[in-house]
Amino acid sequence: MTSHEDIALIGERQAAARRLLADPLITARTHPDDFAVVRSHSDWLIQRFRRVLGYDLTVAADHARLAKTGLVGPVTRPLARHSGAQFSPRTYAHLALCLAALVEAPRSLTVARLAADVHAAAAEAGLDFDPRDRMGERRAFVAALRHLAGWGAVTPAEGTLGDYAADAGAGVRLTVHSEVVRRVVAHPPHSTADADDFVRGMEAGDPAGDLAGEVALRRMLAETAVVYRDDLTPRQRDRLAHHQWRAVAELADLLGCDAEIRAEGIALIMPDEAETERTVAFPSADPAGQAALLLVERLIARLRPEAAPVAGVPVPAGVLDEELSAVIDDGAQRRWGRSAVSHVPDPGDIAARALRLLHGTGLMRGPGGTPGGGHEGWTLLAAAARYGGRPSYGGETGAGEPAGADAASGGEG
Repeated sequence: MTSHEDIALIGERQAAARRLLADPLITARTHPDDFAVVRSHSDWLIQRFRRVLGYDLTVAADHARLAKTGLVGPVTRPLARHSGAQFSPRTYAHLALCLAALVEAPRSLTVARLAADVHAAAAEAGLDFDPRDRMGERRAFVAALRHLAGWGAVTPAEGTLGDYAADAGAGVRLTVHSEVVRRVVAHPPHSTADADDFVRGMEAGDPAGDLAGEVALRRMLAETAVVYRDDLTPRQRDRLAHHQWRAVAELADLLGCDAEIRAEGIALIMPDEAETERTVAFPSADPAGQAALLLVERLIARLRPEAAPVAGVPVPAGVLDEELSAVIDDGAQRRWGRSAVSHVPDPGDIAARALRLLHGTGLMRGPGGTPGGGHEGWTLLAAAARYGGRPSYGGETGAGEPAGADAASGGEG
């Protein structure tokens, strides 16, 4: 019989593994409690991540870095500002320039000095960026710095980054954590013909060997919200059919998760405590997460398929428009005001973010496999069915019917 001490030990290790999978770079400053647990179980975590997922984990005195490999395009999530707006290409450029300048920076420097170094690095690369003189450049520069601060690469020592965003003459000083700066880029770029060539070199989604193939399968299950069988190559489908139970058992041992295995595909289900750990993306309490959950519930009730199993149900653009409008009406706005935020979010922004979230979590698919392109061509996918049957908006659907437990007959992913 497993003792209570053993159960607690296993739970600690699995919680640490979930944290690293969600946040591959954690530090003693950004995640003090999580980092302490990672350090105490570092040997187990290093060995298990290497064996189960083929990932390298480095645990240093003040930070831990999980270097992922094998999946790039399918699991890449854009960086975002605190407002939820995604990084622009200019902001990504400032992030890269800041890293280049910080690698050899002193332990302490002013933001003004870093801005000058960024301008010099940009000029060397043939870019006309100068965050010292242009408000737009300064905002992108500060957004990049805020992200680096969130990763623990820099820490404001005097003043705030907001001070510099408002006034380039503000005397803001940073403490630079050079070892963390060097760990931000897990796989430093090497000489390639172009960026696409570099990304292709990092991909290894469908290796031919049995051992490598099983590792790739476990990566796909761990990193992809829902793995749909129809999206796989014939070799991947065959591998999933033969090894899915073993893969799920390995991941359950590492992450403490369950799995839903259906005809349409497989989804890992994290334990209840993962929500309080903030290691799950959906459902969430922020405005976009609330809107996404409400939208899924309404679409399930309105578009319930007539046969099961089905991989997905097309969502007419008019229906999507109507349901999005219903979700962000006055009643939904009052709910947001009571819980997540103290102001009413911009309806257009919330709608776009909710759709991106549903696309990223495998509950809906945008036109052409991307979350862009307006409201035409969206599909409600099978995994969304697990969120049906909860009358959270007065018990009526967009079509005027009750949202019963059989609102969608397609199986979950």
